[in-house]
Amino acid sequence: MADARVARESGFRTLKILLRHMSRLWADTGAYYAIAFALLASALLVAAGGTLDMIRFYEARSRLKDAVDSTTLMVAGRYRAGETTAEAVDAMAKSILATTFQSKDAVARTVTTTTTTSDVTVTATIDLDTYFLKIIGLTKLDTTAASTASWAATSIEVVLVLDTTGSMLDSDKIGQMRTAASAMVDAVFAKAGPGATVRFGVVPFAHFVNVGPSFGAATWIDQGGAARSSYYDAYFSTHINRLTTYTSLGKAWKGCVETRPAPYDVDDTAPSTANPNTLFVPSFHPDEPDTWNGYYGNTYLGDKSWSDDWTRMANAAKYTSPVSVDFSNSTLYSNYSAPKGPEFLCSSTPLTRLTTSAATVKTAIGALNPAGSTNIPEGLAWGWRVLSPKGPFADGTSYGASDNRKVLVLLTDGTNAINTFPTALGGAYSSWGFPASGRLGAAPGTDLRDGLDGKTRSVCSKIKAAGITVYTIGLMISDTAGQQLLYDCSSGTGHYYDSPSAGQLQSVFDDIAKKISKLRISS
Repeated sequence: MADARVARESGFRTLKILLRHMSRLWADTGAYYAIAFALLASALLVAAGGTLDMIRFYEARSRLKDAVDSTTLMVAGRYRAGETTAEAVDAMAKSILATTFQSKDAVARTVTTTTTTSDVTVTATIDLDTYFLKIIGLTKLDTTAASTASWAATSIEVVLVLDTTGSMLDSDKIGQMRTAASAMVDAVFAKAGPGATVRFGVVPFAHFVNVGPSFGAATWIDQGGAARSSYYDAYFSTHINRLTTYTSLGKAWKGCVETRPAPYDVDDTAPSTANPNTLFVPSFHPDEPDTWNGYYGNTYLGDKSWSDDWTRMANAAKYTSPVSVDFSNSTLYSNYSAPKGPEFLCSSTPLTRLTTSAATVKTAIGALNPAGSTNIPEGLAWGWRVLSPKGPFADGTSYGASDNRKVLVLLTDGTNAINTFPTALGGAYSSWGFPASGRLGAAPGTDLRDGLDGKTRSVCSKIKAAGITVYTIGLMISDTAGQQLLYDCSSGTGHYYDSPSAGQLQSVFDDIAKKISKLRISS
């Protein structure tokens, strides 16, 4: 706008000179001065009026540049390499510019676009009708503005922490999430700057997070040896090896793990055999008592004693010499039908480590299986570990690297909840064990919500302190406290999305993709 300001000041000075000379000539009634007055007035009128036309021109040019910048960013945000045709890009630019640039007497003559693998350029030319310069035959003034939006060359690591609980089946939330998340993956990969590396990971969560059965022999999985986690034997009267007991029962460990003891439950401390509490204990759902009370849904072995429920559950002799084996489907949960056994409630599909393969990530998203209850802190903790440069995976770039950004995207359709029942066990088995163990505090609340919410706040604070940007999506959550928890977990304004319908997920994931891609005006 500096050119417009200079022209405006020049125009005012010219008008003052014109008025001063015209007042002098007007006072003289002689014929000579009358002719001179007419000639001078015409010349000054063209000069002063032309200056005013130029003021309008400079102002229109400045507005055009701003409008083209905005249009370019919006076009680039919607552009999909390999999918959006050149004609569609041109049409998009013309439509957007018609909204961002509006003028009574300036008309866009041409709007063109060019695209490359790293940027989008929009060029627009306008014609401005003149008022005073028409006197000398100059009826229009034209100007051109061009703008290029580029995607940052910074490498990006993104982990999608996705709710796969049973309620995701409602209103096709799981289907909409699969479609929207896959499109986001394509968008971020397509808009990576030259030389930038994009890597994605996926962490599905419900009762547990599944690290994958291929890690059964990994050193960071608690093998149940002499040095083992303090939680390893919590539900057995004497020590049994969880993994070998799976085999002796004719079952296979699916890959779910229990939450580590505090403070390692909500951090990315690398697991080490020197500190067994940093290892990850393979989940093993104990055989629940045969007592019929309507709350025990995983009774797959005959009891060996007839004392209280806890003692009957913990009797390790059941596994060394099992009787009355029953691996039929449990009917306890209306939205979860699966065979009874030690793998019961391990419903989530295995997580996907950071990868540069968009196809691998989209395959993982497409395989998501909804079942179980909402265990947000466990999903977040494993999302962090996928991004971490520390073990167990150590796939992430070092924290604070100037050429890399780490992003965690959390989507959930519910508030934290793991079923609590009026039994000796206290409720359902999850990554936090049975509620009666008290791993979530002395007063974890109904369905463990208060304890889980506290762990969620703790892990979110630590994730953000590590320099990871957090986006959260609350899908059809009407609970005010639940919405606030997700907002507080996010990285602040512009990072929390309250999506009232599954149909809006596409626009939400599109917006996150645009922010992650970090579009900028480069010229």
